[in-house]
Amino acid sequence: MNRLARCALCLGLVFLAALAQAQVSIDGRPRVLVLFDEKVLGVLGTTGWEVPNQTELTLIEHLRADGFVLLDPKTLRRNIDRDRGMRLLEGDERSAAAAGLAVGAEISILGTAISKPAGAKLLGTQMQSIQATVTARVVLNDTGEVVGTASARASKASLDEVQGGVLALEEATEKLAAQLLPQILAATDRVDGAARGIEVTIAGLKSYRQLDYLLYFFETEVPGMTQVYLRDFTNTVATVRLEYDGTTQVLARKVARESFKGFRLEPTEVTGSKLQFSVIGSP
Repeated sequence: MNRLARCALCLGLVFLAALAQAQVSIDGRPRVLVLFDEKVLGVLGTTGWEVPNQTELTLIEHLRADGFVLLDPKTLRRNIDRDRGMRLLEGDERSAAAAGLAVGAEISILGTAISKPAGAKLLGTQMQSIQATVTARVVLNDTGEVVGTASARASKASLDEVQGGVLALEEATEKLAAQLLPQILAATDRVDGAARGIEVTIAGLKSYRQLDYLLYFFETEVPGMTQVYLRDFTNTVATVRLEYDGTTQVLARKVARESFKGFRLEPTEVTGSKLQFSVIGSP
């Protein structure tokens, strides 16, 4: 095989891998963001702490094994400050939902994870008991609704506070995952079987007549569409609220493939609950 052929083969494999990944995101289970405030306390017998992120890693591993698409928590942390991040973890469901949607997640799992030494050294040894407590809640980002909660504890005997804390957090998270998974699946099934609200922005409209034509298309030509509300039309931009029992990805695909009279709609943003389109061409 010559060099050109090898390059073509490599490009083909890269394309197929990207396509497969896209299909998982579009047709598989929901995208999930896992975000925990984690601390291993009592480092070297002091008030210091470390953040090993063991809880996030363990829970992500479990969810990925069950077919969920997991987003990297670092993506969100790069875009929010510490104070706002703490508000998300402490119970601001509305902000948590908005932050999750901003990085493309349909579901957010938010929580705290703490490990610390418990009591004196074990009798006759330098070992100590390290106890971990992990709590979490599951937020449906479309609505901000909390659809699941769980908590778990574990303890490990160890000479080292950090190593023992990591092991205790890992075991507690294993227990937490077993509690959370049925709740996540139940929430996912419920959402998939019912109409969901989708916020649609259409930019580049030439006239209200063109907008009315599109509203009629959504009302009559899209299977699964139950309601269409016009919220705002200013200059060339319209904001529309749809009640639709499919996913935004499926709807975006259908609209992008539709041949309207002299123009088409090009998706420019697709998230779990929002779509943005630009009008390409003239009516």
